[in-house]
Amino acid sequence: MNGDRWYFAYGSNLFIDQKEQRTGHIRQQIRCRLPGFRFAFNKRGGRGQVFANIVPDDSAEVWGVAYLCDPKAMRLMDCHEGVAGGHYERVSVTVVRDGGEKMAAISYVAGEDYVCEAGRPCPKYLRKIIIGARQHALPEEYIAQIERLAE
Repeated sequence: MNGDRWYFAYGSNLFIDQKEQRTGHIRQQIRCRLPGFRFAFNKRGGRGQVFANIVPDDSAEVWGVAYLCDPKAMRLMDCHEGVAGGHYERVSVTVVRDGGEKMAAISYVAGEDYVCEAGRPCPKYLRKIIIGARQHALPEEYIAQIERLAE
């Protein structure tokens, strides 16, 4: 794993087609959860749109998938997540695999200037998250929670 890192996806990058379009073939993926954070639609985009974010919350956890990414794939992710413009920032997290094994990963949180009040995502964006969550067999009760946040 020369420079390879695990990237924890929780939003539209759960959608396999989107992730592959952005970074190429998915080499390895692992369903996992991120304790100490909660999922929110509070990342401001253009034209009044809101996008997924993770917010520290000791009483919550976020389900998602960890993708194994080489340095080139991580640079592409940085570009798609708007890191250079401050839209999202890379953070180091510890995720928990099914079975309880912990592993280090990188994820993205909304940059301070892009955090807003929670809102409703556009239907197309929400659909990518829900389809991706089901592609990775995330818990149905967790998927229902995301759908409620979008109401």
